[in-house]
Amino acid sequence: MTEIRSREVVVATTADTLRAHLADLRNLGPLLPEDKVKGFDGSENEVSFKIQGGLEIRLTRTADTFDGNTLRLQGGGAPFAFHLDLHVHEDGEKARAFVRCEADLNPFLRMMAQKPLEALFQHIAGAVEAHFGAA
Repeated sequence: MTEIRSREVVVATTADTLRAHLADLRNLGPLLPEDKVKGFDGSENEVSFKIQGGLEIRLTRTADTFDGNTLRLQGGGAPFAFHLDLHVHEDGEKARAFVRCEADLNPFLRMMAQKPLEALFQHIAGAVEAHFGAA
């Protein structure tokens, strides 16, 4: 398994507020890069979108709420198995957050997919920071 992780951001909102926002998967749409993602659609529990190159990605919640500090999303549609974890930790009146992915990438796919996925997760972390304000 290949682990890919975004940088950790500290935002000017409580962990509970951030968890509630991210638990509704429709709120992921504005956090994705507009120039690389098309056709974002879904519900509170499942979303799908196409990434550059035409690959459709599906993300489905595996639980109704965060399990402690983590909301696990099961991935589908990609030519490899993966899951995405949204981590939100309390830091006083602020929240610390990062995105972590585990993907079953063979060496060829790792060479092609790792950098774009790292860029995507960094973008999501930065968008959370921009939306809620850096602390």
